Amino acid sequence: MNSKKQVNWWKWAFITLILVIVVGCGVVLHRATAPAPQAEMSQTTKANDSSLMVELNRKQVNALSANYLDNFLKDNKIKYKFIVGEKYATLVGDTKFLGTKVRFAINFIPERTSQGNVLLRAKGLSVGRLNIPIKFVMGYIAKNYNIPEWVSINPKKKTVLLDLNRYSKNRQLKYSAQEINMQDGQFKFLITIPEK
Repeated sequence: MNSKKQVNWWKWAFITLILVIVVGCGVVLHRATAPAPQAEMSQTTKANDSSLMVELNRKQVNALSANYLDNFLKDNKIKYKFIVGEKYATLVGDTKFLGTKVRFAINFIPERTSQGNVLLRAKGLSVGRLNIPIKFVMGYIAKNYNIPEWVSINPKKKTVLLDLNRYSKNRQLKYSAQEINMQDGQFKFLITIPEK
Protein backbone atom coordinates (compact mmCIF):
# COMPACT_ATOMS: atom_id res chain seq x y z
CA MET A 1 0.00 0.00 0.00
CA ASN A 2 1.19 3.20 -0.99
CA SER A 3 -0.13 5.81 1.42
CA LYS A 4 0.79 9.35 0.76
CA LYS A 5 -0.19 12.07 3.14
CA GLN A 6 -1.72 14.97 1.45
CA VAL A 7 -0.71 18.39 2.61
CA ASN A 8 -3.61 20.40 3.89
CA TRP A 9 -2.89 23.83 2.44
CA TRP A 10 -5.85 25.41 4.20
CA LYS A 11 -4.49 24.36 7.56
CA TRP A 12 -1.04 25.97 6.85
CA ALA A 13 -2.63 29.09 5.41
CA PHE A 14 -4.74 29.46 8.56
CA ILE A 15 -1.71 29.02 10.87
CA THR A 16 0.31 31.54 8.81
CA LEU A 17 -2.55 34.04 8.99
CA ILE A 18 -2.78 33.63 12.79
CA LEU A 19 1.01 34.17 13.12
CA VAL A 20 0.89 37.32 10.95
CA ILE A 21 -1.98 38.70 13.07
CA VAL A 22 -0.19 37.91 16.37
CA VAL A 23 3.16 39.41 15.22
CA GLY A 24 1.38 42.46 13.73
CA CYS A 25 -0.53 43.04 17.00
CA GLY A 26 2.73 42.66 18.95
CA VAL A 27 4.50 45.27 16.79
CA VAL A 28 1.56 47.70 17.06
CA LEU A 29 1.33 47.18 20.84
CA HIS A 30 5.10 47.69 21.26
CA ARG A 31 5.07 50.92 19.23
CA ALA A 32 1.97 52.23 21.02
CA THR A 33 3.49 51.76 24.47
CA ALA A 34 7.03 52.96 23.62
CA PRO A 35 7.93 56.50 24.84
CA ALA A 36 7.57 59.15 22.16
CA PRO A 37 10.86 60.65 20.92
CA GLN A 38 11.42 64.19 22.21
CA ALA A 39 12.70 67.01 20.08
CA GLU A 40 16.24 67.99 20.95
CA MET A 41 16.44 71.29 22.79
CA SER A 42 19.21 73.68 21.79
CA GLN A 43 21.47 74.49 24.72
CA THR A 44 22.47 77.87 23.26
CA THR A 45 19.09 79.52 23.80
CA LYS A 46 16.99 79.20 26.89
CA ALA A 47 13.53 80.57 27.49
CA ASN A 48 14.64 82.45 30.60
CA ASP A 49 17.83 83.97 29.16
CA SER A 50 18.08 87.69 29.80
CA SER A 51 21.23 88.49 27.83
CA LEU A 52 21.90 89.28 24.21
CA MET A 53 25.23 89.39 22.35
CA VAL A 54 25.47 92.28 19.90
CA GLU A 55 28.19 92.40 17.25
CA LEU A 56 28.95 95.77 15.64
CA ASN A 57 31.24 96.87 12.85
CA ARG A 58 33.21 100.16 12.67
CA LYS A 59 30.45 102.02 10.87
CA GLN A 60 27.86 101.01 13.47
CA VAL A 61 30.15 101.93 16.40
CA ASN A 62 30.82 105.33 14.83
CA ALA A 63 27.09 105.91 14.27
CA LEU A 64 26.36 105.07 17.93
CA SER A 65 29.18 107.33 19.11
CA ALA A 66 28.02 110.24 16.92
CA ASN A 67 24.44 109.85 18.10
CA TYR A 68 25.44 109.74 21.78
CA LEU A 69 27.82 112.74 21.54
CA ASP A 70 25.33 114.81 19.51
CA ASN A 71 22.78 114.39 22.32
CA PHE A 72 25.33 114.77 25.13
CA LEU A 73 26.95 117.92 23.68
CA LYS A 74 23.69 119.42 22.41
CA ASP A 75 23.93 122.70 24.35
CA ASN A 76 27.74 122.89 24.58
CA LYS A 77 29.88 125.30 22.59
CA ILE A 78 32.81 122.89 22.54
CA LYS A 79 32.18 119.88 20.29
CA TYR A 80 34.27 116.78 19.78
CA LYS A 81 33.98 113.43 18.00
CA PHE A 82 35.07 109.89 18.75
CA ILE A 83 35.86 107.93 15.59
CA VAL A 84 36.92 104.28 15.30
CA GLY A 85 39.28 103.79 12.39
CA GLU A 86 41.18 100.80 11.03
CA LYS A 87 44.06 101.04 13.49
CA TYR A 88 43.07 103.57 16.15
CA ALA A 89 40.10 105.01 17.96
CA THR A 90 40.53 108.78 17.65
CA LEU A 91 39.22 111.67 19.71
CA VAL A 92 38.95 114.75 17.45
CA GLY A 93 38.03 118.22 18.64
CA ASP A 94 38.71 121.92 18.40
CA THR A 95 40.23 124.19 21.01
CA LYS A 96 41.37 127.80 21.16
CA PHE A 97 45.06 128.53 21.42
CA LEU A 98 46.16 132.20 21.57
CA GLY A 99 42.77 133.21 20.18
CA THR A 100 43.00 130.85 17.21
CA LYS A 101 40.91 127.75 16.65
CA VAL A 102 43.18 124.69 16.63
CA ARG A 103 42.15 121.15 15.80
CA PHE A 104 43.55 118.30 17.88
CA ALA A 105 43.39 114.53 17.48
CA ILE A 106 44.46 111.86 19.95
CA ASN A 107 44.87 108.29 18.72
CA PHE A 108 44.05 105.48 21.13
CA ILE A 109 44.41 101.72 21.08
CA PRO A 110 41.26 100.28 22.69
CA GLU A 111 41.28 97.13 24.78
CA ARG A 112 38.73 95.23 26.82
CA THR A 113 39.26 95.11 30.59
CA SER A 114 38.47 92.06 32.72
CA GLN A 115 35.43 93.93 34.12
CA GLY A 116 33.93 94.34 30.64
CA ASN A 117 34.91 98.00 30.26
CA VAL A 118 36.92 99.65 27.47
CA LEU A 119 40.36 101.10 28.17
CA LEU A 120 41.84 103.52 25.62
CA ARG A 121 45.64 103.84 25.63
CA ALA A 122 46.92 107.03 23.98
CA LYS A 123 49.45 106.32 21.22
CA GLY A 124 49.69 109.57 19.31
CA LEU A 125 48.67 113.21 19.28
CA SER A 126 48.43 115.95 16.72
CA VAL A 127 47.68 119.59 17.53
CA GLY A 128 48.25 121.41 14.31
CA ARG A 129 52.05 121.37 13.97
CA LEU A 130 52.71 121.89 17.65
CA ASN A 131 54.71 119.39 19.64
CA ILE A 132 52.72 119.19 22.89
CA PRO A 133 52.94 116.30 25.37
CA ILE A 134 49.93 113.96 25.39
CA LYS A 135 49.68 114.23 29.19
CA PHE A 136 49.22 118.00 28.95
CA VAL A 137 46.47 117.79 26.30
CA MET A 138 44.63 114.99 28.14
CA GLY A 139 44.78 117.01 31.38
CA TYR A 140 43.43 120.05 29.52
CA ILE A 141 40.55 118.02 28.06
CA ALA A 142 39.71 116.50 31.48
CA LYS A 143 39.50 119.99 33.06
CA ASN A 144 37.90 122.03 30.30
CA TYR A 145 35.68 119.68 28.28
CA ASN A 146 32.29 118.33 29.19
CA ILE A 147 33.03 114.60 29.58
CA PRO A 148 30.36 112.00 30.49
CA GLU A 149 30.57 110.97 34.16
CA TRP A 150 31.23 107.34 33.20
CA VAL A 151 34.39 108.35 31.29
CA SER A 152 37.59 108.71 33.34
CA ILE A 153 40.69 110.42 31.92
CA ASN A 154 44.04 109.64 33.53
CA PRO A 155 46.63 112.04 32.03
CA LYS A 156 49.55 110.47 33.96
CA LYS A 157 48.90 106.98 32.56
CA LYS A 158 47.72 108.43 29.22
CA THR A 159 44.52 106.38 29.39
CA VAL A 160 40.80 106.93 29.11
CA LEU A 161 38.45 104.43 30.77
CA LEU A 162 34.98 103.97 29.28
CA ASP A 163 33.36 102.50 32.39
CA LEU A 164 30.38 100.60 30.97
CA ASN A 165 29.54 99.30 34.45
CA ARG A 166 29.13 102.87 35.69
CA TYR A 167 27.24 103.82 32.51
CA SER A 168 24.82 100.94 33.14
CA LYS A 169 24.32 101.70 36.84
CA ASN A 170 20.98 103.53 36.68
CA ARG A 171 19.78 102.15 33.36
CA GLN A 172 17.34 99.39 32.49
CA LEU A 173 19.98 97.58 30.41
CA LYS A 174 23.51 96.59 31.47
CA TYR A 175 26.34 96.78 28.93
CA SER A 176 29.60 94.85 28.88
CA ALA A 177 32.38 94.72 26.29
CA GLN A 178 33.16 91.13 25.26
CA GLU A 179 35.56 91.54 22.34
CA ILE A 180 37.37 94.42 20.64
CA ASN A 181 39.00 93.46 17.35
CA MET A 182 40.39 96.56 15.63
CA GLN A 183 42.07 94.57 12.87
CA ASP A 184 38.80 92.97 11.67
CA GLY A 185 36.63 95.90 12.76
CA GLN A 186 34.41 93.70 14.94
CA PHE A 187 33.15 94.71 18.37
CA LYS A 188 31.04 92.44 20.60
CA PHE A 189 28.98 93.68 23.53
CA LEU A 190 26.77 91.78 25.96
CA ILE A 191 23.49 93.51 26.77
CA THR A 192 21.75 92.18 29.86
CA ILE A 193 18.26 92.85 31.17
CA PRO A 194 18.53 92.66 34.98
CA GLU A 195 15.97 90.41 36.66
CA LYS A 196 13.51 92.27 38.83
